[in-house]
Amino acid sequence: MSTRTPDTLQAAAGDATAGAEQSVVPQAAAEAVVTGASESSATDTGSTDSGGADEVDVGLGGSGGAVAEPHPVPVDFPVYGLHPSIPGPRWVDFFEGGNIGPVEPDAGSEAVSELGEAGRAPWALWLGQRLSDTERGLRIGSMPRLRYERAMCPGGGDPLAEVAFGAAFGLVNLTLPDSSVPRPDGLIESLLSHAEQHARRYEKWKRVTWRVDGMSVRARIWEFAGGWTGFTGDLDDSYVAAIGIGVAADGLSLARVSDPKAYGVDFSAPISLADLGRHRATRPEAWLPPPRRDAFQPEQLALLPDERTSDQQ
Repeated sequence: MSTRTPDTLQAAAGDATAGAEQSVVPQAAAEAVVTGASESSATDTGSTDSGGADEVDVGLGGSGGAVAEPHPVPVDFPVYGLHPSIPGPRWVDFFEGGNIGPVEPDAGSEAVSELGEAGRAPWALWLGQRLSDTERGLRIGSMPRLRYERAMCPGGGDPLAEVAFGAAFGLVNLTLPDSSVPRPDGLIESLLSHAEQHARRYEKWKRVTWRVDGMSVRARIWEFAGGWTGFTGDLDDSYVAAIGIGVAADGLSLARVSDPKAYGVDFSAPISLADLGRHRATRPEAWLPPPRRDAFQPEQLALLPDERTSDQQ
C-alpha cells in the first residue's frame, strides 16, 4: 500500500515534537465538539511532558520522521481545522513531503510559490488543538487532492486507501502510552499491520456526517484504543482527515484556516521542521496526550502474539 514501515514509526518518535498544529470550524462546530466530547481523558493531567507518548508520529514516508531535514517548504494549498472560536492551544504538528521536487500548483491554491530548490511542495499538513484546560483534542490533516495523488499513487491505485492509512497510522501513533511504558517486542509492527489492514477496508468504516465551511460532507471513521480517526473525500480541493481523543466524531465541524498566525506560523513563508520544533519547545501544552498514558489498552495488547500476551498478564 505504501512505503511506511515500522522503522519509520520508531524513527519518527524522536521527532514527534517537531511541529505545531491547529484547525478551524463554524460556530456550531465549537458547540458540537465541546458538547460531544467524551469524559475519558489521559491520566497524569498535570504533566508537562511536551513529547507525549512514544509517539510514532505519522512520518508516512514524508518529512515527519527522524530523517535528514528537507528544505523549508511553502504551504500553498487549502488547510482545514477547527473553528477559531474554540478555545485551546493550537499548533502546526508536522508536514508530509518536501522531497518530490517542483510541482505545479493545485487547483484552489491561492499562493503560487516558486517551487525550486528551496520550495519542494508538501503534500499534507497536520494541525492540532487541545480544548482549553483538558487533555481532549484533535489532529487534522489537509491533503491537496492532485498533489497527494501524484505523491502517493504515482502508478495508480486508490488514494482514499492511502488517506485512510495515514489517518489510521496517526491514531495508532496518538494512542500509544508514555515512553516510560515498556514496548513489548513486535507490538509496534503489529499495530502498524493492524492499521494497514483496516485502512484497506475503509469502505466498511462507520459513516458519519461532518460540516466543512457550513456544508455537510460524508466521512468514515475507525475507532481504536480509546480514540478515533476518520476522513472525507467529498471536498473538491482536498482530502481531510481527523484524529480525535476524547471528542465526538459525528457532527464534527471544520472550516478552512483563514488565520494561520493563530498557529504560530505564516503559510506564505517556507516552513521547516527545525522551526516548528523550536516553536513547540516553548509550548509544553502543544501536544495531544493519549487516552491512557500509564499502560497499553486491551485493544493494543490483543495484537501481541499469544506468548507475548501471556507475558503481559
